[in-house]
Amino acid sequence: MAAEMCFACTEQGYAKPATKVVCSVCKKEVSWREAVAHYMGHGKKSGNDVICPICNTKVKGQEFRSHVRRHFAVRRGASYLCGICGKSFLTLKSLLVHLMKTHE
Repeated sequence: MAAEMCFACTEQGYAKPATKVVCSVCKKEVSWREAVAHYMGHGKKSGNDVICPICNTKVKGQEFRSHVRRHFAVRRGASYLCGICGKSFLTLKSLLVHLMKTHE
């Protein structure tokens, strides 16, 4: 499942920079800058919850954005990699901030 979520990763276990991401839901090619926002657009409302288009999990509406961002976080040893552009971070929190500022 992690390989599906890490769009820039290869089978060798490292990330390479990407400028375009192919959506696994609609197969549309989107800019890496709007990858997270694009996936959020595929969420289906179910009452106060939203069903994640990536893992089909029912998530509370207010937690949906954070949930989608976490699909793009890749753990590599003691650091975290952005699954979209391959940039490395020491903490998950700093990676999530990067995703929010760069890929939404």
